[in-house]
Amino acid sequence: MRNEILYYSKEFRDLKEMLNNSCKEFAKNIAFVVKHKTGKEVKYEDITYERFGREVNSVGTVLIDKGYKDKRIAIIGKNRYEWVLTYMAVINGVGTVVPLDKGLPEDEIELSIKRAKVEVIFCEKSYLDILRNILDKQETNLKEIICMDETEGFSTIKSLIKDGETLLSNGNKEYIEAEIDLDKMSSIVFTSGTTSLSKAVMLSQKNIISNINDMNKVEKMYDTDTNIAFLPFHHTFGSTGILLFLSNGVKNVFCDGLRHIQENLKEYKVTVFVCVPLLIESIYKKIEAGIEKKGKTKVIKIAKAISNFLLKFGIDIRRKVFKEVLNELGGEIRFVISGASGLDKKVAKGFNDFGILTIQGYGLTETSPVLAAENAKVIRYGSIGYPMPSVEIKIDNPNEEGIGEIIAKGPNVMLRILWR
Repeated sequence: MRNEILYYSKEFRDLKEMLNNSCKEFAKNIAFVVKHKTGKEVKYEDITYERFGREVNSVGTVLIDKGYKDKRIAIIGKNRYEWVLTYMAVINGVGTVVPLDKGLPEDEIELSIKRAKVEVIFCEKSYLDILRNILDKQETNLKEIICMDETEGFSTIKSLIKDGETLLSNGNKEYIEAEIDLDKMSSIVFTSGTTSLSKAVMLSQKNIISNINDMNKVEKMYDTDTNIAFLPFHHTFGSTGILLFLSNGVKNVFCDGLRHIQENLKEYKVTVFVCVPLLIESIYKKIEAGIEKKGKTKVIKIAKAISNFLLKFGIDIRRKVFKEVLNELGGEIRFVISGASGLDKKVAKGFNDFGILTIQGYGLTETSPVLAAENAKVIRYGSIGYPMPSVEIKIDNPNEEGIGEIIAKGPNVMLRILWR
């Protein structure tokens, strides 16, 4: 059985078409909020979809002008606007994007650059010394380092945007008119393996866009939503997740760190986010502790019983009854997607009881990543729902308990693994 198609959604041929659609349809919507801290002073910079699309075209145009067409270009750093900007610029007409884990030590960064045959890398300022050492050794294909921050002695994102704007104004359309080969490798994603070396998974635009198209058919996002980009972008769960939100004109904000997640939910009035069970369970424990501290455990239990009874008759009072609880999470949170490991049934039910749609999914890097997920109409605690609309799944050689190897088929399944 597959997930029933629940929502009308545009079918995008590729990520370039998806981005162009969002930048046109949601032009004035805020795509990203960037927080700038100077001492105790905090300022927020709103980046519209119109500006985002323009800057993607500028960076892509200048990269081709520099001679990097069809080259492999890496990104390393925390989740931030410039990371997404680089990713979209590279994948939509320049070459192959290679997201690297920001926590890798120098020797593994060098090995990843070598294995993926990376020629250009975008990084945060904190990686400049490491990457300069790798560049100076000349034992890799690395030719240029581009910094996401303002710095001396290196090209920067800001300078690329400026140079690209000049090229575009002079009529350079090579990037804008670049056609996307759906079956060509467009991303190399490193993921943990059973051997000493991590696996380098080769994904195409067809793989990634099919997953986004599928998700849009079974999970509802709105252009009024605010997503907090918590999961690291170097994982497909994080990168495909942000692309899913971008396809719907959603506002995207960034987390200040695990310790600040609840504070950030309130700060930005977050409505939806994708995360791992550990985070959801941690938030739920804090909510429970707060309820117990106020002596309202029994009252909440009774309220849950009443609201769940009324739900059977189509009467939903959860967000009114549990308004005080929801306010602890910013008051607007409506949808949470969990993946990467099993979510505690009690926690999943608890969030849904409070009126926060909480679903669980299953996937892996090699499948771009989602294979199956619950949705608003299909929830069974402890389950991962049904396969995506374009995915086929079967259990091979199941034992008496039905446990066996999962076999999947679909347009989201990787090209192959790059072993060397």
